[in-house]
This record gives sequence, structure tokens and C-alpha cells, in this order.
Amino acid sequence: MLRVIAKGGSEVACADGAALWYDLESPDEGEERDVEVSLGIDVPTPAERAAFEESARYYEEGEALHLTATLLGRRDEGLLVSGAVTFILAKGKLVTVRQVRPRAFEIGQGRASARIGSAQNGADVMLALIEGAAERLADLLAEAKRDANALSLNVFATEGAPDLEHSLRELGRIGALAALSHDSLSSMQRLLVYARAAKGKHNLDAARLAALARDVNELERIAENMQPRLSFLQDALLGLINASQTNVLKALSLATIAFVPPTLIASIFGMNFDAMTWFRQPWGPWVGVAMMIAAPAILFGIAKWRRWF
Repeated sequence: MLRVIAKGGSEVACADGAALWYDLESPDEGEERDVEVSLGIDVPTPAERAAFEESARYYEEGEALHLTATLLGRRDEGLLVSGAVTFILAKGKLVTVRQVRPRAFEIGQGRASARIGSAQNGADVMLALIEGAAERLADLLAEAKRDANALSLNVFATEGAPDLEHSLRELGRIGALAALSHDSLSSMQRLLVYARAAKGKHNLDAARLAALARDVNELERIAENMQPRLSFLQDALLGLINASQTNVLKALSLATIAFVPPTLIASIFGMNFDAMTWFRQPWGPWVGVAMMIAAPAILFGIAKWRRWF
């Protein structure tokens, strides 16, 4: 899908001279060709956008600046996923190529939309989108931190037993969100370093770039600091699960002590060997009952003495 945005944030036709931002979302070959012909650039392929090496993500080709970041967004209204988003600055215009739907790209919604409406060139639009993506990541990290605090209180509550399976699933969700946010912030930090080096040639605002770099660095530090806490919570949950399993094994051991010895004795008394004549004596059944009571009692006494439970 190709969207063409003019000054003020309104959509126009692709051939319109007022076009400021060309947004390609999962484009087909025809849409890519229209933009390439219009601006004289080469739109990178999905394989090129997915590359991780510096030379494939940040480079200049002719008069165009190519920058690729990993941003969080949705795909087909599903869960949050990360995906490569390429920013191309050429002839004062911005081209974005993506397959995910970051909230900052939604015209008319969110804080980035107002900045896009006041943008004067493609560089302003790119900075507005990156600022919007950073603000979205800040919101996600704040949500993850809040959920981690609530989960911690639930896990370490003094009263009642937490739902360990649900807690482990929730911790996995929070951890995945924090990890995705950290990866995205790391890629944005690398993008900003290259953008600051090329700011003069492509009309990028140095003050906004510096402020963005500070914000991204701080958010990345917050994301890194969350990892030890989430690891501690994971260890605590796994420890509680192991303790719960140990209690189950203790209960099974007690049941074994209570029923296996009497069962063994009853089996012996049920044997019909001629040599076992005392089993058929009048006092034989009472001896068997006494042994069936005494055997588990002795085993319970030994277990209690050895502090097995």
C-alpha cells in the first residue's frame, strides 16, 4: 500500500508536487517502481531491509540517505512484533518502507501526527516519526515495568498461593516486550549516530537529533535495567514451581508409606503354601492386621526422625 502525504498531513496523489512523505507498507513492485521513478532512488528489497550489518542499514546512495531501524508495530491487527523500517531522504522528501504498523505512522492519531502536520520537509517528517516511535517505546516500557511490579507483588504475596502457570505466562509476555523494546532502541541509537554524521547534507535538525539521542539512550538504559529484575522473577517463579512439585512428591511419598507395606503384608498372607501353616492359625489374621498397622507406623517414625517431611 502506498500513501503520499503532503504538508499539513493530508494525503495527495503520487504525482503531486506537494508530496512530502511517501509511505510504502508491504508494497508491490508497481508501487515501488512509481516511487523510484518519481524520486530517482532505489527502494531496498525485503532481504536488504532485514540485514543487520551497518553497511546495509545506514548508507548514502547518490543524493539519497538510507537509514533502517527496527520498530515495534502490529501486523494484521495481531500482537506487537518488530520489523525493519527504512527511511530514505531524497530531494527534500521522505520515503518509508515497512511491513509493520507502528503507531507513529497513523496519521491523525497519536502525538507524532501533530509534528508531521507542521513538518516543512522530509527530514522533519522522519524526525517526527522517530520521536513518535521513541515515545511509544517509553509507554511500552512503563507498562512493562508496571506489570512487572504487579506480578512481583502477586508472586511474593504472604497470603494465598499465586497461579504459577498464569504468572509464568505473564512474565514471558513482559520479558518479550522488554526484549523487543531494547532491540528497537538499540537500532534507533545506531540510526541516530549515522544521522548526526549526515545532518548537514540532508537538513536534519541537530538539536532535535541530540535530544532524541539522549532520550533513546535513557530508554535503553531503563530496558537494560529491567532484565535483571525479570530474571530474578523468573528464578523465583521456577523456585516456587519446584517447591510445589516437591510438596506433591511428599504427598505421594506419604501415601506410599501408608499403603505399600500393608499391601505387601496382605499379599504374603494371601499365599497358599503348605509350609505357611501358622497363617491358618486362629491368631494368624490378628498378627497380619497388627503387622499392617505397625509397618507404616514404624516407617512414619523413621521418616519423621530423619526429617524427610
